[in-house]
Amino acid sequence: MRSMSGYMWADSPLHRAPAVAKLVGLLFCVALVVLASSPLELAAVALGVATLVAVSRVGWRDAARAAWALRWFLLVVLVLNALLFSDVDPIFVLGPAHLTAAGLAQGARIVVRTLLILVLGTLLTATTRPQELVSGVRSVLSPLARLGLPVEVVALAVGVTVQFVPTLLRESRQLMRAQEIRCSGVATRGIMRRAVSYIRLLIPMFVSAIRRADELSAAMEARGYRLSTPRGSDGRVERKVR
Repeated sequence: MRSMSGYMWADSPLHRAPAVAKLVGLLFCVALVVLASSPLELAAVALGVATLVAVSRVGWRDAARAAWALRWFLLVVLVLNALLFSDVDPIFVLGPAHLTAAGLAQGARIVVRTLLILVLGTLLTATTRPQELVSGVRSVLSPLARLGLPVEVVALAVGVTVQFVPTLLRESRQLMRAQEIRCSGVATRGIMRRAVSYIRLLIPMFVSAIRRADELSAAMEARGYRLSTPRGSDGRVERKVR
């Protein structure tokens, strides 16, 4: 079962692992994805990510949900790289665009890397509760506090983002469905009219985000939340006993 924050209830080694270990592992895996350049290296990293998905018991459908949402963006990235990356030995030429094998390879590498990073990020949020993730970020960044890094602010931003983004995405989908119901002809309109229809959704989405932020701020103030308040390892406020 998926919660509002993206966390999925399951019993797996990834769910039981400490948040700090998962954050460090995420950084290590992302570094491997970025450094992998050859098809063999990318295939090895992809096999490792597939193993993590299987171990996590999240399922490929949920693990690839974020990647599927960005499918059109990734397609544009692939096409732009294929047409503009190089002009050596072009397959065909259309004005300034040169479709080349090198461009296709470069676009494919970028798309595969992005897909793997998206799946890794989804696994982290799906196997880690928000409060555990915030506590883990605070623990990982705690050595940088001596250098003046506002660790508490960063941890708070991570926690708010993890819980905010899925809610806003769900509300945006509801607004899109409502518009399609009210305007049954949206799907049959031209591309420009459909684009204008979707742009009109930006205003209610922006209003919804502001409303959510205001409600969160009021809730935090009502609970007496302060960035300077001492907190324990679990992220809860430490109260002094008199």
